[in-house]
Amino acid sequence: MDAAFGEPRVKVRLKVDLTAYLAGLVAGSEGYTVGRYGPWSRSFDRFVGVHFPGIGTLDVLWSSLEIIDEAYLRAAADEEARRWEALKSAQDVVVVRGPKGGFRCLSYRYTTPEGAPAHISIGFRGQAERELAFFYEHGIPVTERRET
Repeated sequence: MDAAFGEPRVKVRLKVDLTAYLAGLVAGSEGYTVGRYGPWSRSFDRFVGVHFPGIGTLDVLWSSLEIIDEAYLRAAADEEARRWEALKSAQDVVVVRGPKGGFRCLSYRYTTPEGAPAHISIGFRGQAERELAFFYEHGIPVTERRET
């Protein structure tokens, strides 16, 4: 755990060369996350502080990292499976489309894996399409609505 922020340390591997920022920081370097470290990770959630043993610590874009922590990956997969199982309780599923039929948003209610009620609204078409496919596959009624 990162003592300062209570965040778990996650083992990562660098996918890009960052020697311009820190000597010795080449693609393939391994380290672990330390949470909000510098100004970039404190200001933007696209960054995380990463400590590279024997090299140093700096803020790195998440997209420049590969998570290699097996325990973290197992826990994330388990949580994702629990979330999909909980989505079987979805109700009031509505897809809103624009006047020409384009995707606007998907909304629904469901009970979270922790047992709490939640109302979700998704504006990203890719994510919504995955969830819609799940709803159709599991026979969950979906209402389509057009906006003018």
